[in-house]
Amino acid sequence: MKAQENEIIEKAAGIIVNSGVEELTVHNLADKLQIKESQLYQQLTNDEDIYLLLLLNLENDIVNLLKGIEQSDSPESQLKILFKKLYFFFIQKPYYLDIIFDKNLKNRDKRFMDTFLRIRKLAKNYLTEVINKGKTENTFKTRVPTSVLAGKILTDFRTFMKDEQRFHEVILEMKKLQTSKE
Repeated sequence: MKAQENEIIEKAAGIIVNSGVEELTVHNLADKLQIKESQLYQQLTNDEDIYLLLLLNLENDIVNLLKGIEQSDSPESQLKILFKKLYFFFIQKPYYLDIIFDKNLKNRDKRFMDTFLRIRKLAKNYLTEVINKGKTENTFKTRVPTSVLAGKILTDFRTFMKDEQRFHEVILEMKKLQTSKE
């Protein structure tokens, strides 16, 4: 099952990157996997299951990314490493940005919102821990409450990555225009 799951994720990612989130359906995924829809329906009961699989994979990837950051590093170093890793992670896997920033997806299924909230909580808890460590070690000299700092950092990173996602959308539109001219 794991190899199939990885292939499903890879093909689903390809659909999103090349055609957009709205084109990710069981029908289109089955075509990319070169299998019958009925075979895919044995694993995924509907389009929402594809998105949930991707979101759960994103959550797992972020957990692993956070585990890979040395706790012995200085808080400042931890934050630099974190955002560098996250940036390159999302650049390598832009389909996650398309999913995260899709306005309709969060409202389609409660499981999506629950997963988004868990990912956000995971990030906020990690930042809170690092910021508090930095305050204790006197690396971060601020009276701004940790929760406010963590929220601001997450918001700013989200804005930055939204700009990256918009850039990806422009490239996708250019590809579509080029294809339609040919």
